[in-house]
Formats: sequence, C-alpha cells, structure tokens
Amino acid sequence: MSDILVPLEKVRLRLETVRSSLTPTERKLADYILSHADSAIHCTISELAAAAEVSVATVTRLAQNSGYSGFSQLRVWLAKDLVLIPPPASGEALNVSDEVGVIRDKLVAATTQSMTDTQKMLNIDALLAAAQSIAQAGRIDIYGIGGSATVCIDIRHKFLKLGLPVACYSDNDLMMISSAGLKSGDLAMGISHTGRSEPVVAAISSAAQAGARTMAMTHDPFSPLARIADLTLTYSAKTTVFSSDSMTGRLSQLMITDILYTIIGYSHFERVSPLVHKADSQAIKRRINR
Repeated sequence: MSDILVPLEKVRLRLETVRSSLTPTERKLADYILSHADSAIHCTISELAAAAEVSVATVTRLAQNSGYSGFSQLRVWLAKDLVLIPPPASGEALNVSDEVGVIRDKLVAATTQSMTDTQKMLNIDALLAAAQSIAQAGRIDIYGIGGSATVCIDIRHKFLKLGLPVACYSDNDLMMISSAGLKSGDLAMGISHTGRSEPVVAAISSAAQAGARTMAMTHDPFSPLARIADLTLTYSAKTTVFSSDSMTGRLSQLMITDILYTIIGYSHFERVSPLVHKADSQAIKRRINR
C-alpha cells in the first residue's frame, strides 16, 4: 500500500505527486496553484476558486486529497514552501521556438529537479524494506511495458550481477504465465510510471493471489498499481517534452534502481563483491581495445 511520502511543507511537490489521481477540475486547480503560487498564498478560498474558475468545494477537496485538513493549512505550508524554495523562473517550460541550447538547459534543469525531489520522497525505511525483500526473495520477476520495460532490463542487469534469481517480462502473456507460477517467498515487481498499465497491474494482482510479495515503482501513489502492491516506491517527474513527464520519470526509476542495487551490494558485500568483480571482468574481456 502507498502513502504520500512528501513532507507537508513541500506543497508544490505534493501537488505534483497526486496530480494524476485528481479529477479534471481538481487538476485544473492544482495547475493554477503551481503556476500562481505567489498570488495563491494571498487569496481567500473564494478568491482562489474564482481565479482558477472552479468551485469552493473543489478547493477544499484538493487540499484534503493532498493530505491537508483544508485550504487554510495548505496555504500556510505553501507560503513556507515559497520561502524555502522560490518558484522557478518563468519560461522554464519548453517551447517550439526554443533554441537547441535552451532545450538542453531546460531538460537538464527539469531532470536535476526531479532527482532532487525524488531524493526527498524516498523514505529510508521503505528503501530498506524494498532492498531486504529483493535480497531475500527466492525468485524475482519484474514486469513493465513501453518505456518502463527498458528500466526492467536495467534492473535485471544489475540484480544478475548481485547473483539474484531475476527475470523480466514485457509481453502480456508471459507476465501472466510468470506471475501465476510465483509462490510464497518470491517477489513480483511492477514498474509503471502512471501506475495504470493494465498488463502490469494484472500481473501484480496475479502474483499476489499466488502468494508472492509484491512491489511497485510508480509516480502515482494513488494508482491501481500502488494500491495493490505490498510496498510502493514513488518518485518525482517534471513535465518536459510534449507535456509529458515520463522522460524525467524514467530517469528517476533508474536512480531508484541504482540506490537499491547499492544498498543490497553493500549489505551483502562479502558475498556479492566477487560476483560483481567476475561480471565486470567478463565484460572487460569482450571490449574492443583498438
């Protein structure tokens, strides 16, 4: 199961985290607050509703769905958030007219911010629990489609170096065959940026029914995938190309993978160090040195 693993004072990050689970009207309001944070902190609930062209009830629902008691608490924490971290400069979003250098700088800035925000979101206890579940699993099957499938391959590559019994699947039928064959003591990992990829959700559900422990990696803590997983790791993602946040999301997924790989490696250093060294040595032998 999942929760919003973002401090109350990080209002903008919390709004970005829950955004995909909001209703269209709530999402419209969240976007308005994110774009007009400086003025929103001076608004009454009625003034904010009028400015964003939503109802007062929508303002209250958004605040509560973001983990606050109401708009008053959200506004107080938003003001503190702005003092700690000023809003980004205008023009941060990509535009069709941007020069190559501007595109480069904006994408790097968005990626850097996503990494920093993800660091704040990753709960230490959750990371340790995830690493322990992975290290102790009798079998690890990983599921992901589309862009997340490439992350699954990276996870398999790293876990194999640690000597872990891991496989990854991106084919719908193979996911279901794999998940049905799991049992108690095994681990199923579902990777989905939206947390709404039906084949991945179905495979994790099947694995749970088979008795396996389940883990999710997703941007949305309220997604179907997060709701059914025993343990969920969430991350930040900034909107970049064509109004999509999947690009920075994928990099956050890879960063979490590296963190888990390192935690497991150092927690079982004497056992895995020779394995990693052997794998690296084999890779070096196949390099072309001319």
